[in-house]
Amino acid sequence: MDKNENLKFSDEEEEEGNHGSTEATRQQLQILQSLIPNSNKTDSRSILEDAYDYLQRIHQEMEQIEKELSQRSEDQSGSLSGMSHSSCSNPSLAPKILRVVTEKLLEGRFVVKINSKKGPGVASQVQQVFESLELDVKMTSISVQERNPYEMLITAMVEVTKETMTEEELLDIITKEMERLGGLV
Repeated sequence: MDKNENLKFSDEEEEEGNHGSTEATRQQLQILQSLIPNSNKTDSRSILEDAYDYLQRIHQEMEQIEKELSQRSEDQSGSLSGMSHSSCSNPSLAPKILRVVTEKLLEGRFVVKINSKKGPGVASQVQQVFESLELDVKMTSISVQERNPYEMLITAMVEVTKETMTEEELLDIITKEMERLGGLV
């Protein structure tokens, strides 16, 4: 959605539509609301506005993190005198995943929350895990925790092909793949 677009979704419009699709819309709004920190609004418009504001904050935080990482990378490359390095080729430099939590939303859909130490390569490592497990990522967000600025939270909504998968099974395969890649603490 364009930044300048106004949300045009109201409870009255919702009631005019198909009752079955209204229930599905309500469920999707509840899922969306559960992904937004400190969201306690109940009407559709407010939930969508909160989601839009939250995504804007995430976008700004991502830009700031990328800027900081770029600066840090420039500083490191100067101090290493041209020596190349990579977090993937050197396990001691690999980002460290602290905790993984999975929550089932609907059949075949999950929210995966990954707490990690803040650093270069964390998001790409998580993406690599999702891709290697052939999980269909529907949405991701990255946020830095205010209480601990050295940690970040990556939240992803994923869809699995195996519809009977449990939260525990998904957690197990993600954890094993992260261990294989050397990023799990």
